[in-house]
Amino acid sequence: MTTDGSTNTFAGQATNVVLAGNINGGVNSGQRALPVPRQLPRAATHFTDRTDVLHRLDELAAAGNGIAVISGPAGVGKSGLAVYWAHERQAAFPDGQLYVNLCGYDQRAPLRPEDVLHGFLHALNASADGVVHDLDAMAALFRSLVHGKRLLVVADNARSADQVRPLLPSSPGCFTLVTSRNRLGSLTAVDGATPLPVRPFDIPEAVQLVEHLSGHRDTRAATQLVVRCGGMPLFIRIVAERASTAPSLSGPVADLARDSDRLDALSTLDDGMDARMVLSWSYQGLPATMARAFRLLALHPGPDFSVPAAAALIGRPENETRRVLEKLDALNMLEEMGGGRYRYHDLLRDYARERVEEEETPSERLSALRRELSYYLRRVDACDRVLAPERQHVPLDPDTDQEPVLFSGPDDALAWCDSELPSLVRAVHQAVELGLDDMAWKLPVALVYFLRLQRRDTYRFELSTIAVDAARREGDRWAEAWSLICVGGAESDLERHEDALGHFTEALRISREIQDRHWEATCIYNVAWTLRLLGRYAEALEQQRQALEIHQECDQQRSVAITLTEIGALELDLGRPDQAYTEFERALAGARATADLPTEGKALHGLGDVCRTAGRTSEAIEWYRQAVDVCQRVGDRFVQACSLLELGKQLAVAGRPAEAGQALAQAVVIFEALKDPLVEDARRCLADLGGEAD
Repeated sequence: MTTDGSTNTFAGQATNVVLAGNINGGVNSGQRALPVPRQLPRAATHFTDRTDVLHRLDELAAAGNGIAVISGPAGVGKSGLAVYWAHERQAAFPDGQLYVNLCGYDQRAPLRPEDVLHGFLHALNASADGVVHDLDAMAALFRSLVHGKRLLVVADNARSADQVRPLLPSSPGCFTLVTSRNRLGSLTAVDGATPLPVRPFDIPEAVQLVEHLSGHRDTRAATQLVVRCGGMPLFIRIVAERASTAPSLSGPVADLARDSDRLDALSTLDDGMDARMVLSWSYQGLPATMARAFRLLALHPGPDFSVPAAAALIGRPENETRRVLEKLDALNMLEEMGGGRYRYHDLLRDYARERVEEEETPSERLSALRRELSYYLRRVDACDRVLAPERQHVPLDPDTDQEPVLFSGPDDALAWCDSELPSLVRAVHQAVELGLDDMAWKLPVALVYFLRLQRRDTYRFELSTIAVDAARREGDRWAEAWSLICVGGAESDLERHEDALGHFTEALRISREIQDRHWEATCIYNVAWTLRLLGRYAEALEQQRQALEIHQECDQQRSVAITLTEIGALELDLGRPDQAYTEFERALAGARATADLPTEGKALHGLGDVCRTAGRTSEAIEWYRQAVDVCQRVGDRFVQACSLLELGKQLAVAGRPAEAGQALAQAVVIFEALKDPLVEDARRCLADLGGEAD
């Protein structure tokens, strides 16, 4: 049985006949009766939507001697669409409709074009005895017979262009409609075929199909069923028709609730054709290297993957991996999303997971996952070194086989982290599940600075907590202290200051026990930072001076500059602007000496704050402008937005509303992207300008 419900490779022979005169090619010079083949199988009931493709087919058929290739993944409804359109347009092809299931993806072997042509010639009442072993002669005879006719050829379920090409008529009145899981790119390139890719149903159309077939009017349950079937018409039909004998849709929906159960829930048809079998027809024909790549990629933790991540997972060079992914995409076993990223359709992922569990040993699966996790750790570390080059970085195992990772600058590093974040979060959980605690603490810690820049504080807290637990399982107290600092930083930005203070204090205790002066000073700094946020300025200033003394003792110039920015802020909070200005100037000099752009941006902003407080508006404007420029260069969007907000306010005070409006509008955009509540302050200031900013 084919995916459109037909049971025969060739449909039954026609009964209508017409008189034919001379046939080009010297086949027959007399008159004889030629049958009018009507070979289309029965069309599916309750055909739904696909209006855009149907209209495009009408246009192509009207153009003359066209070829259309409907392609898409298994179960997407290619055959049903082709047969439905062919039935609807029979009148446009009065000389008949030839149909063949080429069995390209089937439990039977793919049909040879010679066998197909033999059937076509028989349907046209032409003897092939003289050319039966000569494919070219059979194709020429077929083209001669249909010359001058208006005939439709439906070549369903093709595996390759070579299987289809001999079946193509040359008469202007004919039209060939091909369906395949393969895009058959050479038919487009060589023969001028028009590709018509078909995607899964949108939810409204699919829900309509479920309600028609099942007889149940339950939009919510039908929507759940559609989502669990991935919008695939074939699988929706399987479940909906089973549900027609059930009291409601709740049972079928429950059967599909777990990913591991979906293929079983779609594998109970009486005639033996089930979802697992349909998907296997694509997999079984793959070359060994492509089949292994297809199944190993199911181990990837995220919703989609890049070429480099795939290369790490399957253990092949990037160029080779790119070619494999392109071929799998052409076969509709993967989907390219743009930007060099790929993903599975849901049910194909389920099938690939089954295959990797059955065909790869546990050690092979673990090796693949180690490769990908190692790839991610090196990439995240490389981003961290671009975004904060002077920051402490996680220790990496030497690996001479891997090329150094290069990013062109902060924007490039930020873009990579953004695109990979869903996969990175799941990769951390995967490392925990595999017992790879070394990876499970290093990945979150290396990712922390990016998460802080992007204000992904919930992720930051979640992953840092995992890092603490992993470091404790490893018995690595140095890593535990660092991870606790990361947890406290996330809690502080989530305004859970008392919790943050507790974790910073715990990290400080460990740092002193292991006699690590760097972490000790860092923890003291963070305790003081939290005290400032709690309004305990005098205590905070005392703690920051302790941290400064240790950083100076250890000759950590970057940390000295960072601490001076906090001391400057505290002096300003305590009403001592002159002292604050001096500390911010020292911080700025130290940041520039160590090429620490993030700290330079904070110091510049601090100098702007001092001048604003003192009413030195022109100076404040200049400092804030510099802060905006530096923060933009380093990708620190939060401080950039804060500087834009204060710049806008000072420009308004200076009577420059147009410039103020521009700065405030930019601040609004960034705060909105970061989902930061300061956006309301920026909007209010912008509204206060009113028409002055025009």
